[in-house]
Amino acid sequence: MTAADKIAANTTILILSRLSMVATPGLLAAISFLFWLYLNGIAADASAAVGTATKLETRVTVLEGNEATGREDRIRYQDQVLAQLIKLTDKVDSQAGQIAALTATIEALKSLPSKH
Repeated sequence: MTAADKIAANTTILILSRLSMVATPGLLAAISFLFWLYLNGIAADASAAVGTATKLETRVTVLEGNEATGREDRIRYQDQVLAQLIKLTDKVDSQAGQIAALTATIEALKSLPSKH
């Protein structure tokens, strides 16, 4: 390697080092800016998620209230149907007793001697 080659190599290295010294702060600033944008995007997504969670919490609360009301209505309706069924059963039993009494009366009347 000649002296000219050594000087050229040193000059190339010197130019590259000077360029990297100039470009490094710019690259770091660009990387920092992109990272800042990325963090802002994450913060915006987190804010949107919190807003959505709040809306969902409200909706879930309403749905739970509706479910509880529906359950109470269903239980009340079942109780009413059961009460009506008990009344109906009592009436059928009562009518069965009345029919048995009428049947016994008719049978008793059949067994009486006729007056003709």
